[in-house]
Amino acid sequence: MDRFARYALISLSLLGTLAGGSLSIEHLQMGEVCPILGPVPACFVVFVGYVLILVNAVFASKLNLKTLFFLGWNPIFLLAAMGVSLEVFGQDICPPGAMGIPQCFYSLAMALLCLGLFLIMNRRQGTA
Repeated sequence: MDRFARYALISLSLLGTLAGGSLSIEHLQMGEVCPILGPVPACFVVFVGYVLILVNAVFASKLNLKTLFFLGWNPIFLLAAMGVSLEVFGQDICPPGAMGIPQCFYSLAMALLCLGLFLIMNRRQGTA
């Protein structure tokens, strides 16, 4: 089960990295694709967060650093939760995704799934 959780976390964080990278490139080319957090587009923060989760998952046996995971996961979760909250209250701030559903809803689901997989992956080691 731990091995499955690790590979699932690698796959999910790779998907998040690719999606965040794609949005970041689109933002650089077209502008105004992602909400801005001070001087930084939110999609850049999400991209870096998923990269940190991916690095942690790939090198889990060598690093075993929950700090690296949570350093990447916290901003992703907070941005997604904030985006979902604002979308629910009628502010269209998240880029549209599949089936017209704002991408922050997918991001929140992915963040929660990443957390669950991380906890499963680390439960026997007592490091989560």
